[in-house]
Amino acid sequence: MMKKILQKIIGKNQYLNLAQLNLMRSNYYRDFILYRKYSTVLGLNSFENKEAAIILDYHSIEKGFLFNEMKPSFAKQKVTRLHRLLHDPQIQEKANQSQIKVAYQVMCRYYEVHQENNYSLGFYSKEDYDFYKKILAKNYDDSFTGIIDYGKEQFYNSTEKNFEEFANSRKSIRNFTGEKVNSELIFKAIQLSATAPSVCNRQASKVYLVEDKIKIDKLLQIQGGMTGYTEDISQLLILTNDRRYYYTVGERNQLYIDGGIFLMNLLYSLHFYKIAACPANWGKNIQEEASLHGIIDLAESEKIICMIPIGIAEDNFKVCLSKRREASEILSLI
Repeated sequence: MMKKILQKIIGKNQYLNLAQLNLMRSNYYRDFILYRKYSTVLGLNSFENKEAAIILDYHSIEKGFLFNEMKPSFAKQKVTRLHRLLHDPQIQEKANQSQIKVAYQVMCRYYEVHQENNYSLGFYSKEDYDFYKKILAKNYDDSFTGIIDYGKEQFYNSTEKNFEEFANSRKSIRNFTGEKVNSELIFKAIQLSATAPSVCNRQASKVYLVEDKIKIDKLLQIQGGMTGYTEDISQLLILTNDRRYYYTVGERNQLYIDGGIFLMNLLYSLHFYKIAACPANWGKNIQEEASLHGIIDLAESEKIICMIPIGIAEDNFKVCLSKRREASEILSLI
């Protein structure tokens, strides 16, 4: 009865709009509750939270191994955090899981590379190093470096082989010559990436190419993850997804799903055409996104999914090991 009365007072369409608005509000609030409860924003309250923090920091150390001239005591804060987490009994119990195992190994390598270069470490003791080796036991690998050395020809050797070899050969490259990729080749890569599936074939992804070096440097400074590698970045792709293509409250996060699928297809397409690329995470808040105004102009409806520096790879370069999970850690039978 109340519904009918309200519809008569404000009109049926306005009533339906208010109902959708209320549904949207309750769904976004539920998203907020779950993210606040389970993410690491407010603390490390589960093994998964701790594992996420460990991966974040050990991968940062891996990236430090890429530099030819190592900075002594690099990533000190991250190493200190890892000390605390890798001494956690809950983490030690999971030492055979892929990500925990490699974190212990990365920490061993960090100590070893400093010893090899006669650098002292006031925040990392021999006792810590021996403890990590003990945890690893037979899994300790004295040949581990955390990085892979490639020659360009070797790196692209699998681009036209079967998918298993092709997929395993794709890596993030940070060492560019500074030379620009031919625009026709970029066009081909974008055309190939358009084969990515999308919800109801709505194809809401867009790609922007930035070639203005001043703008690129400003954008990557905001992004913050390419420090030390920006000098030879002459081209930057920005992948977005447009909210205007979604029509139900249930699709409120579909732009991230479709955008993520397109991103993976784009990275494969760039690799296929031998264009070096490194996806740069864009997990920014609204204040950080507002700082883009005046550098680039995007429609308010578009959400940045990723920034991707691209270029020509150097003849020889290093990439992070970036150890992947075992299938047994990913697949569950229900």
